[in-house]
Amino acid sequence: MSSFMWKMAGALVVAVIGLSMLFWALERTSLVAFAGEGTAGTARAPMHVYLLMFAGLVLVYFAGFYALLRWSRYLRENPDAQQLPLWFLTLIGIFGAGSLLTAIAIHAGWVRQQDPVPSAVNEGFILFQVVMGALVLIPLVLVGVRWAPGYKHRVSEA
Repeated sequence: MSSFMWKMAGALVVAVIGLSMLFWALERTSLVAFAGEGTAGTARAPMHVYLLMFAGLVLVYFAGFYALLRWSRYLRENPDAQQLPLWFLTLIGIFGAGSLLTAIAIHAGWVRQQDPVPSAVNEGFILFQVVMGALVLIPLVLVGVRWAPGYKHRVSEA
């Protein structure tokens, strides 16, 4: 396997870890908020949950930025490289986003119906969110490089 593929796989792993941290923290925050609706004060998650959310966002950002740089450099060095059609990438992104939004809405309704509200995060739901989030982010990287100015220009031989 080429070093390019290893670097892109590493960026994907970092992005998946970041998405896992982000979605876990969001789920934990929402469970605490739903559980605290009956109290007089506002319920807040512990500070480490918010720090985990921020760290997940940072990891997703850096992994996405790194993947954009690597993929654009690869396309500049290999201008004849085949790419997936834009319509296919768009369909993958729409499927991932639609599935993610639908699942979040259904899950929020389910959590509101529970008495008492569960305090444990559902790892299966987090896994589903991470997979659908990746199905949104991967086509965004591929389409973003395609629309970036000058991605097909050859790298100077100097």
